Amino acid sequence: MLSYELIELTSFWSIWYWIVVVVAWSMTAHWTMGVPYDAVINADRHGGVFAEQCETMAYINAQRIVYYFDKHGALIIGVVTFFLSSIGTAGFYFDIEFFQALFVLLTPLALPAIFSVRLAFYLKNRQPVGEELRKILYRRRLWNQVIGMFAIIAATIAGVVHSLAAGLIFQS
Repeated sequence: MLSYELIELTSFWSIWYWIVVVVAWSMTAHWTMGVPYDAVINADRHGGVFAEQCETMAYINAQRIVYYFDKHGALIIGVVTFFLSSIGTAGFYFDIEFFQALFVLLTPLALPAIFSVRLAFYLKNRQPVGEELRKILYRRRLWNQVIGMFAIIAATIAGVVHSLAAGLIFQS
């Protein structure tokens, strides 16, 4: 088997595409503002050093995000928007399935990124600590999971619609 046969470009029916979708969303739900979920759980259960580490990770990542968006925010937004619109154009205007699948994967992933930037500025301005910070991280994780659930459903629907339009399902 040749290497290019292993990775096919019929993305919506490729097992590799769905593995990437699941891994991307599980990582997005697990790491909220750069803080792994188990760190938040340990901070709640044990307090002390675990709580300090959780807060430190959250504030280090918030400071990094705020720093980069203060310096290069417009450039970052412009590049990401150009990249997503180029992929969308290649996928839907030129009808290339690989780019359609990439667009369906990456566009919803932009939402948790946007909300993380927003949360970083909130943490910088309000500086919540302890249980209040952990509640904020829990809530952000929950919303990341909700967005992920709808994104996976949307990707499934997009795959089925693409297959119906291409005549891959219900061929006579």
